[in-house]
Amino acid sequence: MKKQTFLNRIFSTIESRIWPFRVSWLKTIYFNFRSMPFKMAVTLPVYIYSRTQFQTLSGSVEIDGNLCPGMVRIGKREDRGMGVTTIRNHGVIRFRDGSTIMQGCDIYVGKKGLLEIGARARVRENVFIYVSSYVKIGDFTGIAYQTTISDDDFHFVIDSSSGKISDTKSSIIIGNRNWIGSRTAIKKGTITPDNIIVASSYSLLDRDYRDSVPEYSAIGGVPARLLRKNLRRVFDIGSERLLQKYFEDHDESFMLDLQENDVDDFCLGPSSKV
Repeated sequence: MKKQTFLNRIFSTIESRIWPFRVSWLKTIYFNFRSMPFKMAVTLPVYIYSRTQFQTLSGSVEIDGNLCPGMVRIGKREDRGMGVTTIRNHGVIRFRDGSTIMQGCDIYVGKKGLLEIGARARVRENVFIYVSSYVKIGDFTGIAYQTTISDDDFHFVIDSSSGKISDTKSSIIIGNRNWIGSRTAIKKGTITPDNIIVASSYSLLDRDYRDSVPEYSAIGGVPARLLRKNLRRVFDIGSERLLQKYFEDHDESFMLDLQENDVDDFCLGPSSKV
């Protein structure tokens, strides 16, 4: 058994060395020094993984937080990422500490565009983000697999009865601690409150939901509507592991003692106070 464990360690070391999805130091150095002032870039705050390509980096990158190596990661692979991560930045991308863009994402920021990605926000695999003016993803928010976010409809439409023509562009603001389900389409003008879940795949978000949807709710559908109140996503890894272990031996629901436990700490972790 000891011999097998030793061999496993050797193979794991070999795999980690040849694994094609590890950090590319050449791309990391290029991205940081191409996109940031020297004093920021020398810290290498953004790590770039190997399956990442840059179509243009004529824009700039800003870091909101205390600089440290690898505080932002682009192109990381965990499970079902496919293809190449593509970055086209003509404008400004602003990161906060711990934000991650996973493998296969396609990020476009126009010359007048600003993309903000919050602290510990995770843009999961194969998400498409198109920014003409302004898109903000809040702190601790997760954007699931193959979601599309675009603040521009690209084509003008006229109301033939009144002659009214609206702008094709309108800002998108996704609140803090949101969980956006896979294959959601988020259109221009979308604003979500903090602490909501988009619970069903293929949902369409296309409006300001702050007045119609309270915090700690689930929405979904085409277009999205309120489905249920008093729900929130458990993001904290420690809590997830506790729950996974519990359900290995129990069929009944887990009950968190709300008198003894802080829900914020349980869902987000004790370090969630940003």
